[in-house]
Amino acid sequence: MDEIFNKLIEVNLTPNAYYILHCIKERIVPKSFVNKDLQLVKLKSDNWVTQDLQLTSKSVIFMSEIDSFFKKSKKKTSQDLMGKEFLEKIQEYVEIFPNKKLSSGKYARVNAKNLEGAFRWFFETYDYSWETILVATEKYVTEYSLKNYEFMRTAQYFIRKQEIDKTFVSDLATYCEFINTGTDEGQFYFKENVV
Repeated sequence: MDEIFNKLIEVNLTPNAYYILHCIKERIVPKSFVNKDLQLVKLKSDNWVTQDLQLTSKSVIFMSEIDSFFKKSKKKTSQDLMGKEFLEKIQEYVEIFPNKKLSSGKYARVNAKNLEGAFRWFFETYDYSWETILVATEKYVTEYSLKNYEFMRTAQYFIRKQEIDKTFVSDLATYCEFINTGTDEGQFYFKENVV
């Protein structure tokens, strides 16, 4: 609350004057305990409202700054981000990976509960549906099955992997983009017709 009063003092605005600005913005009649005429004279002279009682850009900007103090940032739940059946979808995702150890020495499958954080990051960063994610994952695993899973990422690292510079990369996002755009790396090879 101190921050709000400090902001009002900083711009030389009384709480009553701010109340009048609020009433103008919300198109409500001010209560009688505030002398609106006296406040309007000061608001007009300080360029908070125009002569026809419209808010100036100065007052609109200031009021949205004050409003931001009252907005609570609600952290989205996993269900909000990924849908009601996200646990089933994560399990479905895990089961696409082979149940074996990769050449890296790590298991391809990861416990589904361990993947929730990675998928939260993915859904906050990218806008792909579960259907696209599952199709993209099947494409990835199928490609690596032809190479005996050599150099394949684990289920977790396929979603996101932290680089040396602390940024994250997502092979899953790349494959999802292939699915959405219909792009396939196989389309770039030249074919020769034999007559």
